[in-house]
Amino acid sequence: MVDLETSISVARKSGKTKLGMKYAIKAAKLKEAKAIVVASNAPKELREDLEYYARLSGVPIIEYPKTSQDLGVVCGRPHLTAAVTIINEGDSDILNAIE
Repeated sequence: MVDLETSISVARKSGKTKLGMKYAIKAAKLKEAKAIVVASNAPKELREDLEYYARLSGVPIIEYPKTSQDLGVVCGRPHLTAAVTIINEGDSDILNAIE
């Protein structure tokens, strides 16, 4: 079992990631992401858009079981973060979390 919080933190430090739901939707449309981590309380309308484009482009979505506030803390940011786009996982094993 992958420790999602550690994997996100390592990916942020050693790989390439982007924060935010708008970027996640854009990355899903353009097939730029290897995976997208989404907080459990992400805005419903944006989440539906993201899931639609991710399904079309084959980008996997990883469900983060906690809130966007918790996801922001894991990313080292003092604000809410609804989504983290994994462009390059670096030394992280986050892609093993894909079911």
